[in-house]
Amino acid sequence: MMPVENDISMNELEDAAESAGSMEALVQEDSPAEDRESSYLLFNLEQLLIPLVNLFNLDACEVYLRSRRNGGLERIFHTGKVPKIWQLEGMDEDGILYKSFLKGEVRTFNLPNRRLTELSPELQEKAFGQAASYPIHIDAISAGIFSVVHTRRNLLNENEQAFLRAISVWIGGIAAFERRSQQMRTQIITEERERIGMDLHDGIIQSLYGIGLSMENVSLNVEQGRNETVSQIEKSLEALQAAIADIRAYILDLRPRQLRHSNLFDGMQSLIREFRANTMVDVELEGSAEEVKDLQGEQIEALYHIFQEALSNTAKHAKATRVSVRLWRRDDRLLLRINDDGQGIEQPRPGRRVGHGLANMKARAEGVGGGIEVVSVRKQGTTLLAWVPVRRAA
Repeated sequence: MMPVENDISMNELEDAAESAGSMEALVQEDSPAEDRESSYLLFNLEQLLIPLVNLFNLDACEVYLRSRRNGGLERIFHTGKVPKIWQLEGMDEDGILYKSFLKGEVRTFNLPNRRLTELSPELQEKAFGQAASYPIHIDAISAGIFSVVHTRRNLLNENEQAFLRAISVWIGGIAAFERRSQQMRTQIITEERERIGMDLHDGIIQSLYGIGLSMENVSLNVEQGRNETVSQIEKSLEALQAAIADIRAYILDLRPRQLRHSNLFDGMQSLIREFRANTMVDVELEGSAEEVKDLQGEQIEALYHIFQEALSNTAKHAKATRVSVRLWRRDDRLLLRINDDGQGIEQPRPGRRVGHGLANMKARAEGVGGGIEVVSVRKQGTTLLAWVPVRRAA
């Protein structure tokens, strides 16, 4: 009689349940109703606006976006020697800044100007300078304000004004891209939940139901003294073994939705150990923890989940015998390459969509300012290359 490998631990089952709950949390976290600007947007603002302050001899610059919670303006970025340009406390729709935002028009104010009560008191009393605001549009709709202030003697010239207007257009483009990425992530998560539910119902649950019917027949045969009982039990055990393998594959696919290690490299090593145990596929990892020491939280999570998704796809579809992984730095990028010797990615038939896994990985990479490329040759294997920007610690 065939032994059954029923050594799925309680920790594995708990992790799978936790992962299902975490998916709900991810849907809430990526909801468009949340006022959450990603580090991708803030990273790009820092890269341009901090040098801009020095280049134009500005005292400060700020970015405001419309809150999707209450419709008001929310300061998401500030840099400069002045603590703040505008006072948001008490600002209403009759205020100068809010009117500029609603009308989507450029406004410039010379200093000193004591009538601008919304302006920081420190700036109202300055003997020279200007405060200027430039509208930020997302899909032709006014979505925020880009504001600068200086206290130099010479006013902003036409070239400087044109450059600052171009900056506001650029900010609108980055913000639009970020919001579309959030919407894509929400859609992918929702579709993935539906896919998992259908797969569980049509696959594992139906298999277990069939095993249950078989065992009922075994019980009936025992009562009636029939001789085919042993063979029926062995067939049921084979089916149960296959169902356990499917459950293992889903556990590998679902867990963990949060990185439980101090850095990306440790987390990848843990996933590789789990992958080897469940698939018996050899994995070679090239890289070190030193490569990821400057990586920020969102970049770490993105690469970790891309790696997890790639291993899961290999386990379920590739029929590979060997996987090689390389993690390395090149200039201001961290790159992850995963290569397997499996059967390659089958081209979707007409009318069928590309799998959720690839779309999910692409969305994760682009959501943090990175990218992903996949090269697959039928019967020869698949190579996935993902990269994210490295933001060095200050």
